[in-house]
Amino acid sequence: MTFRSIPALLIIFSMLAGCKKKESSRNPCDGVLNESPPTRIMVKFIDKATGQNLILSKNLKAGDFTVVDTETAKPFASWRVVSEMRTSPFNGVLELSVFHETAAQHQYQIKLENLGTVTLAYTVSKTPTNNPCKPYAYPISDIQITGHPFTPFVYEGKSYPNILVLEV
Repeated sequence: MTFRSIPALLIIFSMLAGCKKKESSRNPCDGVLNESPPTRIMVKFIDKATGQNLILSKNLKAGDFTVVDTETAKPFASWRVVSEMRTSPFNGVLELSVFHETAAQHQYQIKLENLGTVTLAYTVSKTPTNNPCKPYAYPISDIQITGHPFTPFVYEGKSYPNILVLEV
C-alpha cells in the first residue's frame, strides 16, 4: 500500500461512518398475516339401531352428502368426508372448515342421501384482544345440531366440543 492510497482510504471510511441508515417508521404490523386458520367442526353419524359409524359401515362418500349455507341458500364448499385414516378416532366423520369474521349465528343444512337432514349451528362472537396487529378475535362457540339430539365426541376421557356425535 502506498502513501497516496492512505488518504483515499481515510476519505472512504469517513464517508461510510458518516452514512447512517435512517430509521424506518414502518407499521409494526406490516407483513404480519392477520388471519386465523379455519375452525374444523366435525359430525360423526351413528346408526341408531346398531351403534356403528354410518360413514364407515355404509361406505358413504362426499356424493352422498349435500351441505348448504342456510343464510345464502348456496352450497357450502369447505367440507369433506374423512374416511381414509384407518386408525384415527376421527375416521368416519363429516368435517366442515369454517372461517368467519362476522359476529353472528351461522347455520348449515346437512343432507344425508336417503337418511335425513340436520342443521348444524354455531355462534361467532367478536372479542377485543391486546394485540395491535389483530385487535379483535372471533371465537366460535355453541356448536350444536338444532332440532335433533347429539352428544360431544369423547375420546380417552376427553370431550371434544367441535366434534358432534349424532344418532340417525
